[in-house]
Formats: sequence, C-alpha cells, structure tokens
Amino acid sequence: MRKIVYFTLLVFLIACEDNQAKQEGQKESATEIVIKGEAQGTTYTVKYLAEEYEEGLKERFDSLLTAIDQSMSTYVPGSTITALNNGDTVKIDELFRSVYKLSYNINQQTDGAFDPTIGPLIKAWGFDYANPQKMDSSLVQDLLANSGFEQFELNNNLLYRKSSKARINFNAVAQGYSVDLMAGILDKMKLDNYYVELGGELKVKGKNKFGDWWVIGIDRPDDANLERNLAQRISLENSAMATSGNYRKFYEIEGKRYSHTLNPKTGFPAENTLLSATVIASDCGTADALATAFMVMGVEKSIEYVKKHPAIKAYFISSLADGTFETYVSPSLEGNLLTD
Repeated sequence: MRKIVYFTLLVFLIACEDNQAKQEGQKESATEIVIKGEAQGTTYTVKYLAEEYEEGLKERFDSLLTAIDQSMSTYVPGSTITALNNGDTVKIDELFRSVYKLSYNINQQTDGAFDPTIGPLIKAWGFDYANPQKMDSSLVQDLLANSGFEQFELNNNLLYRKSSKARINFNAVAQGYSVDLMAGILDKMKLDNYYVELGGELKVKGKNKFGDWWVIGIDRPDDANLERNLAQRISLENSAMATSGNYRKFYEIEGKRYSHTLNPKTGFPAENTLLSATVIASDCGTADALATAFMVMGVEKSIEYVKKHPAIKAYFISSLADGTFETYVSPSLEGNLLTD
C-alpha cells in the first residue's frame, strides 16, 4: 500500500538515554540489530535484540511486503484488489481475506465510520493520487450509492463485486496489518524484544536495549511543526500503536483545504475538532483502522467507543475555539504517559 507520505502524521521512536540495567533474564550477549527498508510508498524499521543477525531476515520482510502489495495495493496493476476493482469476481488469497474480515468487523463496530468500500469516493476526491474531480452533492450521492459492504459478497475464496462502479481501498488498514505480519516473523523466531514500524504504525514486544519499555512519541498536531515537536511520550508495553491526523495530510482544491479522511456517511471530508487520534491495541491492524474511524467519529463518539471497549487505549488531541489544544487520555493509558 502507499499512503501519502509528505503529509503523513509520523510517530517516532524516542531513544531512551538512561542506560539502565538489562532486562531481567535477558542474555548479556544480546545486542540490538536494526533492519531498514522501503515499502508501500514509505519506509520501515525493525529493531530486535539477539546474539546475532538472522541471515535472510530482511529478504523475508521484503518478500512479505511484496506479497501484500500483490494482494492489496491499488498501485500494482496485477494485484488482486486491482483485478477486483476492474472486474466482477476474483479469487482472493488469505492475506486479502484477513484484511477484508478485519475491515468488516471494524466497520460494524464503528457504525460505518471505517469503510474501505468507499473506493469510488477516494478516487474521485483524488486521495489515491488520482486527479481529483470537481465534487458536488449530486456526484457524491451517486458515488455513495455504489459504496458499502453490501456491494460485495464473499463466498469461500471468491469475492463478488455486484456493481461495476464499486471499489475497495485498504490503504487505511493495510500498513497496520503489515506490521502485525512482520512482527509475526519475529515471534516465530522466538524473539522476546523487538520494535517493528512501517509508515508510522508500529508494534513492540518486550524491552529495548537498555532494559526499558519502548518509548514512543506523538507529534504535536500543528502543520507548522516542522521540527516534529512532541505532544506526549508513551511507554509502550507489548502492544501495537497507530496514529491518524488531518493537520498535515490534506488536499487543496480550488483554494479550499480538505481533510484526507472521508466520512463514509456523507461522502465528504470529515469535519470535527479532532486533530489527532492515537490508538493502542493488541494488533496494529485494529489500531490502524480505529485511528481512521475515530477521525471520522470525532471526540465524543470516539470516547464513547473507548469506554465500551476497555482493551483499546487512546490519546486524542482536539482543537478549541481559541486555537489551543485539548487532550483526552483513556484511563487505562494514564499510567503509560511519561513526563520530562
């Protein structure tokens, strides 16, 4: 998948300066090994503690990410999702099936706030690098009529497209899902301490090379914040984290700025005071999808969701009328906040 990189809200790993004692039980000979690469229109970083580098590991990551692109990238002409969007019926692979089912579940949980079937709208607005159309209510309503999971039918390994105008776009969930599969490779190696990040979505396990929990920073949501000043640092324990925001990632059409996050109910860019939504969950696919959904739902509905789903932790930054910021921290996350 490719996300818009030049306006993407990035989450940075903050290196802990305090060289404390090694994690209890951790082998003294273990060192931090770092692997970097490019994929899905962005970059990835993997850090793990081991006695030595696992030969061929980077190639395994690259092969996995290529397979995901061949399944779900709308930018790959021969991908499964391209075949679906250009045809009627496709035979889907297990990667596609997993993301489709995850997307459907989050769609149901969020009352449609997360919806990858708004592909026709994403393309018309120009949010997938297509040339944007001149949007009006009539065109939007026509495109909405061809959106929704009811436009598709999954039967075993065959996915049917009922309308020739229907399209799926997994860009708001595929990177998080990719992180989960990359972490899965490390789990199969029986590694206890690692950090996996792709395009700002990430998952961590165990502790860093200093024996501390991994420390992650959240950007201050200001489009003038070119130096990436942080709004908050979080100590992350065996979890996945994703952040979505609308203050850098936007389009300008005829002088008007539009958020990249479309509201699946209206067909227009979401309009609310939420600037940044950070979600922490057990898997990154869920965190990625929910972060997008919350940007559509706004602060109040998102807080309601988090309260009903205690396994989900969230950090929201919203704007006030006077231009200042207001934050919401789910109670279960308060203990993970770090202060200078």
